[in-house]
Amino acid sequence: MIPKALYEMLPGLYAAGAVLTLAINDSPLRFFPATLLLFTAGLVFYLRYDFRHLPAKERAQRMAEHYRQQRRKHSL
Repeated sequence: MIPKALYEMLPGLYAAGAVLTLAINDSPLRFFPATLLLFTAGLVFYLRYDFRHLPAKERAQRMAEHYRQQRRKHSL
């Protein structure tokens, strides 16, 4: 596992990397990866925000379901 501080910084690093790539873009080939990186940062920010702002009971239900699926997958 990665340290919590790095985990929390990753979406910001994705976004910063994408903006930097777009700012120094001298080739159309860099546009797609930079846009993809920016989209990924937005998606990670959204998913974290959505999960962290759930009521505690619903968050616990989602986590329990996730762990049940993981156990089923590894027991096969």
